Amino acid sequence: MVTSEEEFMITIPPEPEPGFYKTIEECIEKMSRECGENIVKAVLEDEEISEQCCVELVHGMGKICHDDLLQFYVSLPQLGFNVTHLNIRGHQ
Repeated sequence: MVTSEEEFMITIPPEPEPGFYKTIEECIEKMSRECGENIVKAVLEDEEISEQCCVELVHGMGKICHDDLLQFYVSLPQLGFNVTHLNIRGHQ
């Protein structure tokens, strides 16, 4: 039987540049877990982002972190992102 943890095992590719993953970790720390989940669902499932989470994203995380996170998610082929869709939804 496959556990839910095994279902989400992801192979992280090599860093595109030294220190990139440390930057990603620092970006993630700027947002609450609830808002992170809300935003990922919004991008993947076309759900709405709550106003609180939108504020956290824009003012707390900022554009550079946002763009770096999009780059990271696109680099994970196991997640099967449609790059065009992800970029469009992410920039909205």
